[in-house]
Amino acid sequence: MADQFEIEIAIEEPGHAAQLIDLGVHRIELCSNLNEGGLTPSAAQIEMTVDVSDLPVYVMLRPRAGDFIYNRLEKHMMLEELKILSDCGATGIVFGALDGGRNVDAEFVELVAQFAQDYGLAMTFHRAFDACVRPETAMELLVELGVERILTSGFAPTVAGGLPALKDLVEQAAGRIQIQAGSGVSAEVVDDLWTAGIRSYHCTARMKIPARPGTVEEKLGFGDYWSLDRKKIEDLNNALWRKLA
Repeated sequence: MADQFEIEIAIEEPGHAAQLIDLGVHRIELCSNLNEGGLTPSAAQIEMTVDVSDLPVYVMLRPRAGDFIYNRLEKHMMLEELKILSDCGATGIVFGALDGGRNVDAEFVELVAQFAQDYGLAMTFHRAFDACVRPETAMELLVELGVERILTSGFAPTVAGGLPALKDLVEQAAGRIQIQAGSGVSAEVVDDLWTAGIRSYHCTARMKIPARPGTVEEKLGFGDYWSLDRKKIEDLNNALWRKLA
């Protein structure tokens, strides 16, 4: 890793992707419905994002909001989506699944991993990990299956509250799998995350632009839209480079 750290930005608007490489971003996580924690985007979203950016594009593989315990139909949908994501040019997937006991759904996750490898897709296990009751065991399984990284807040709502756990996870990972911090990541927490051993940083970086007052859209309640928060990314990147100075 040339920069000795990585920044990944979660987006849902392909138009934002083209700006990220100039802001020092290393990878894109593409989702729909970020307000729901991120769901699988459309084929058109993936194709357009890949077309406008040279960055690796990891696509969220998540059929619905809510918990990570999926029924047979939802699992079938996820497996069917994998070829579509590959055909659209995705570099990798971001996924996760738990069983009824809130352990990693080993059988299904292994199947997803096999399909992903067949399609040449790299893998990130998302924050389903934070809801897992046996994270140490889960990590060992994910290492065995060839998963690249685990996205985690350290079992807290945000990384600021999960620092001790993140440090422990980095120690257990021991370079075999990347521990990527996500939820509440910004320049303000870089020092603490760096001290915990985190070198991979994930966040959304967007701000809501309200509808123009007096427009029909404002009156009907659907005029707001999201813009890329360039300053948040610049501040995060600068804070990380200062750690290397």
